[in-house]
Order: sequence, then structure tokens, then C-alpha cells
Amino acid sequence: MLGPSNRSWRRARTHGSSPIIAMILLVAMGVVIAAVLYILLSGLAHGPGSTPIATAFAAGHPTPGTCVSGSAQILGPVAISGGCSPGDFIYTLSVESSTVSFGSVLFDVRTTSGLAFTGGGATSSFALLDEASHVAAIGITGTTIAMAGTWSGYGLTTTAPTYSTSSSLTNLYTIVIDSGSSTPISGQGLIFVALGTGAYSGMAGQIYLP
Repeated sequence: MLGPSNRSWRRARTHGSSPIIAMILLVAMGVVIAAVLYILLSGLAHGPGSTPIATAFAAGHPTPGTCVSGSAQILGPVAISGGCSPGDFIYTLSVESSTVSFGSVLFDVRTTSGLAFTGGGATSSFALLDEASHVAAIGITGTTIAMAGTWSGYGLTTTAPTYSTSSSLTNLYTIVIDSGSSTPISGQGLIFVALGTGAYSGMAGQIYLP
């Protein structure tokens, strides 16, 4: 037979175990919910790609200038140089490092508030030039100097390779930004950025245009 003290001890132990178990279950549920939310929010923040573009692409310092006569935006059957319209104000940037393909990166010109720059002209564009200064790819943007999709045309030439979305974008290439006007857009605090697409996500660059 149990005495009064033993019975009260068993009752205390029996009743005391339920709040402890409930607390453990609540903590476990909280950890699971937090992990699920973290995974979901991480996926939204990084976009469809899994590799940050900043780890795979970097551009150099931009040089302002004017598109020289003889350059063109129209891709023809022979090699052309420049990737811009004659007389337009341009920026030229080198590709410092890159392990991506042409189709893995998009370019934008943005204001200091992070919005796409809408002060371009009808001939505003981005172009990639190969080591021989032939147009490898071009994207005509219009007044909003931001690529909404991948390159609109690739260099199909008789003296240079045929380029495509899968062509490797190495540090032998040069980026040309055509403002679409002869009026300089310098001194406005504009920023060049590279955006990852496809297997890449996020932003690289944020290089100020002098």
C-alpha cells in the first residue's frame, strides 16, 4: 500500500509530464514552420536561378564616347563593328570576368532610385563586341534602356563565328551602351547593372556611369 505522500508524488509526476510534452511539441512545430518559411522566402528572394550572377560575371569601368561613323545596329551578312548608331552618345565597358553564356545575363541602365532609365532614344541599345570588334549580339531597347528579354539579334558573319544564346561570354568581349541620342547622358548618376536569368539570379555590377 502507498502512503499519502507516495500517492501525491505519483499524481504530481503524472500531471506534470503533459505540459512538458506539449511544450516540446510546440517548439518542434515552430522549428518546422520556420524552416518551411525560410525555404519559401529564400526561393522568392533569389528568383528562378540558383547561382548568384555576381559570382559569375563582372564588368569594368565605363568609358563615355561617341559612336563613330561606319558603325551600325543592323546585323548583316558581313562583319560589322560598333554595335551602335553613328553620332550617338555611348558607354563602353570591358567584361572583366565571366563564366556565363550570352543568354544568362541581361543589362539595364538605372537611375539612383533603382528604376529603369527612360531617357533613351529610339536607337538605344546594348551590344556585345568580340575581340575583333565585330557585333556578337545586340538588343535594341528604345527609350527605356533595359533589356526585357535576351538579345534580339546575334552576329551572323562571314569572318567571325555565328553567335547564339549558348555562346560563352568571356572577358574577351566588350559591352557597348548606345543612349540613342547625340546628347550626353553623363553626370546624371546613372548606374549600369547586370541581371541574372535562366540558371542565374540576382544582380551584378551597379557600376556608375560617369
